[in-house]
Amino acid sequence: MTKYLLFVFSLLSLGLNAQTATTGVVTGVATDAQGKPIPFASVLIMETRQGTVTDDQGKFKISDIKPGTYQIQFSAIGFVANQQQVTVLVNQTTQVQFEVKPNVKELQVVTVTAQKRSEDLQKIPGALASIGPKKIQNLQISNINEIGRISPNFKSYDDGAGLFPMLASRGVFTIDDTPVVGVYIDGIPLFNTMSFPASLTDVERIEVLRGPQGTIYGRNTLAGAINIITKRPNNQIKGFVSAGYGNLDRFTLEGGIGLPLVKDKLFARISGRYDTRGGYIENTFLQTNDLLARRMGSGNFKLMFYPNENWEVTLAGGLEYRENKAYALLGGFGANGQQLDSLKQNQPYKLSYNTQGNYYTLSSNNALRVSYTTPQFTLTSVSSYQLTDIDRTDEFDFTQFDISSLKPSFRKLNTFSEELRISSNNSNSRFQWLAGVFGYLVKRNETQNIESGADNAFSAPDPITAAQYPYITIDKNEIEQRGFSVFANLTYGLTDRLSIIGGLRYEIESNNTSVDKSFSRNGDPTYSFPALGLIPDQFSETTTFGAFSPKVGLSYQMTPEVMTYANVARGYRPGGINPFTTNADAVVFDPEFSWNYEVGIKTTLLNKRIRTNLTGFYIDYEGQQLFTIIDIATFNFGRDNIGRSISYGVELETEWIVASGLTATLNVGYLETEITDFKVIGFAGEVDNKGNRQAYSPQWNGNLGLNYQKKVGQINLGVTVDYQYQTAMYFDPENTLEQEAYGLLNSRLTIGYRGVSLAFWAQNLTDEIYFSYGYGVSGGGLFASYGLPRTLGTTLTLKF
Repeated sequence: MTKYLLFVFSLLSLGLNAQTATTGVVTGVATDAQGKPIPFASVLIMETRQGTVTDDQGKFKISDIKPGTYQIQFSAIGFVANQQQVTVLVNQTTQVQFEVKPNVKELQVVTVTAQKRSEDLQKIPGALASIGPKKIQNLQISNINEIGRISPNFKSYDDGAGLFPMLASRGVFTIDDTPVVGVYIDGIPLFNTMSFPASLTDVERIEVLRGPQGTIYGRNTLAGAINIITKRPNNQIKGFVSAGYGNLDRFTLEGGIGLPLVKDKLFARISGRYDTRGGYIENTFLQTNDLLARRMGSGNFKLMFYPNENWEVTLAGGLEYRENKAYALLGGFGANGQQLDSLKQNQPYKLSYNTQGNYYTLSSNNALRVSYTTPQFTLTSVSSYQLTDIDRTDEFDFTQFDISSLKPSFRKLNTFSEELRISSNNSNSRFQWLAGVFGYLVKRNETQNIESGADNAFSAPDPITAAQYPYITIDKNEIEQRGFSVFANLTYGLTDRLSIIGGLRYEIESNNTSVDKSFSRNGDPTYSFPALGLIPDQFSETTTFGAFSPKVGLSYQMTPEVMTYANVARGYRPGGINPFTTNADAVVFDPEFSWNYEVGIKTTLLNKRIRTNLTGFYIDYEGQQLFTIIDIATFNFGRDNIGRSISYGVELETEWIVASGLTATLNVGYLETEITDFKVIGFAGEVDNKGNRQAYSPQWNGNLGLNYQKKVGQINLGVTVDYQYQTAMYFDPENTLEQEAYGLLNSRLTIGYRGVSLAFWAQNLTDEIYFSYGYGVSGGGLFASYGLPRTLGTTLTLKF
């Protein structure tokens, strides 16, 4: 029996040996020209279709290959496909070495001036996004309201009138005219949302900074900043002209040219834009359909003078005029979220007003910038003057009833500012520094003529009869704000990789407000406010607020491609005066503060073909200034301070060259917010908003973009698709007015030949019906404005 078993095992062994002896093995490694391994690449034997994938060291192994001569193909995203001929021998291992070349371009280094010096975006220890002129065009960004699509947890909302672009970052927002996200054009601060441009013309770059930026930028940057840089002229004559047309009678005409006046010394650039669009909201009461129609025209110039290699002098200016048919707010005092949502679903783009609102705005921004540069430092002076003049009429009760409306009224803003700063220039030094002083003067004059009609229920001066109407409340105010700050920002390299960051700004602002209030009824003498126990007809109030805005942080350059950082920064926005209240106890509101804690990692991987940045943050927000009812007895509205709120979240930003000509971008934001202390007195008594989410704070938001460029002979083809998405959010602190989750799909197809291109574009391609803007006066009312429906059009551009 034993001999029999030995005989059987011998036969099996011979069989196995015979099987093993009939095949061979191929192993190898795949690297780029620098010897770096290429992971997750496909390796395939063309004749047998046997294959595998390289590991994280770029190595691979294919077994059980019959003897013979084969073609082995290597392929990986971003690399040129490569084939080699190999001969497989019985019971032997064949070695293969693939050295392959990339077939796509590298992501270009993005140079930004977010910290008032030129730097690589990936080397800045903070949350920052930047896009250049091609992306601005492909993403169809033509105004500030559209900037929100380029950065996670950063949103911009159109109020419908084009008057108050509303910017929100990480759960921090405001609906008044003093922004929490500062806007700067070529370094010039725009203090008031009414001074924001209606369109962006001749722009070279847009930078979006998230988190407090008070150390470097100062006023109105509690939640972030937008830095807009326009194109500069040089020794070449370069320009463009474009014209576009779309539905809603949209027509645009834009152009710009830069040229040398004196070679190497004096250069000039001029640009202009005209943009008009019809309305898309029907007023069923007045039987019109032009609500939210817009028209604007602007012109800009820039002169740049270089006396010698050290000096640079830039004189720039712009003028813009715009007309808006607005507002078109759905809702009113006493409205609830269910009513507004029902109207949106069943009767979209319709409302019923008895007054047509019109806004006419003229604004001018002018600046003189002088810089002196040496190898050690740069000294820069930036002087600016801004004028904004607004004439308007408006609906105030947002109903068809004759309750309240704004008769011809005006507002004028004059702003002067000066910044003097000095910064280091030696990039090889461990010690980098920036220091300066900043001062400003804002003068504001405003007259509001508010007519109370026969249907008004809040005309309290004396016993009311229909015959006593209408009467007009005349509010006049003059506000003067003066501010001064000193600041410094320092970076010191403790080692070649580890750096410490420190910054500090002290800012002080005084506010002097003079108010003149009166009643006018059918030409009768004015009523007396003192007799009603309210603020006197004429009064003045002065406040002074000051605060420190510190920032500390660490950055660690793990490798040339990977950097980590951690920051702590304090945000600040000064208090002020409510000029329209009649309650003396509610005239002054206090400053608001935030502490922002942030950690992040920035990477550039896969041979510089993918850029991925990840950020986490936590914000403790105290004393938030919110537009609300400040005195229910007199039905007065203004800014008041809520107790406290918190927000925290994560942000992902990715750009990837997928293949030759194809680039993908992905931005994702996750945001949690909670109001921890906020009570207000409404019509139904005290309202406690504790535990609610902050307004304008969707839990998830983001966008996915694809851009493909292909040259076919002399023809350049380009396709861009961009999808924006956000989950549900509220417009009010009571969490009663909700905008459900929605997404907007935009696209652009461009056909170019030499300097001429024709683009076909679409926005909101799926025709989503949604509220783009809204607000709730806690305990008082809800209001919302519709976003743009589907728009389609074409644009012809000539570049020279």
